[in-house]
Amino acid sequence: MNSSYNQIWMSIDNADGTKKEGFQVPYNPEDYRLTEGTNEKSVSIAGLGTIVVKNGKSPLTLSFSSFFPLEWDESSEVEEGDYLGAREYDAILRRWKNGTDPVHLLITNTNINAFFSVSTYTTEEEGGDVGKIQYSISLKQYGSALGTDENGGSGGTLVRKIDQDPYKLPEVPQVYHVQKKDTLQTIAKHFYGDISMAYEIYKLNTKLLKKGVNTKLKKKWVLNMPRPKGSTS
Repeated sequence: MNSSYNQIWMSIDNADGTKKEGFQVPYNPEDYRLTEGTNEKSVSIAGLGTIVVKNGKSPLTLSFSSFFPLEWDESSEVEEGDYLGAREYDAILRRWKNGTDPVHLLITNTNINAFFSVSTYTTEEEGGDVGKIQYSISLKQYGSALGTDENGGSGGTLVRKIDQDPYKLPEVPQVYHVQKKDTLQTIAKHFYGDISMAYEIYKLNTKLLKKGVNTKLKKKWVLNMPRPKGSTS
């Protein structure tokens, strides 16, 4: 498995912010393109480097191309047991394109963490590689690109707004003992009001959470907890 600094996660979420259906993109694209509304301002980023999206007053469109091979190989971003198969990934994306639920797109270690609709999804199969599906996808952001930047100001980033009153959140412990039915997403929402913090919890517990942010948690596991954003302790 080839685990990159930037992981692309796509999901349909439940009302409480937990994942209903989704997956990590198994093979990262070489680059992708962001287009800002009618300004047609595009940014091409090779190798999925650091991304900063500022001053975007219009919804953004994000596009990239990649592939789903018939069988998993070691260059994949996911474990062999987590690879769904080319036909299954294809079926999921076609269902999302034809559905009405927003798609939650998160690219780790960037500020891209927002909801999109699938505008276009096209595929073709390579003649010399039986079962391999080449695909291109374009997603349009729901609403505007306004959000909260790292300093708490309105910077036009794609970070989702915290959906709970930060003054009513419980104190974050140094360690947390997993309870029955816990997921990293429910823990993140409970303590931080922001499910994207699930990835920050994962980064502190990689030896235990071997399957990433969607590792099935076991009761009484002990997780190290990151400090809330902006905390000085």
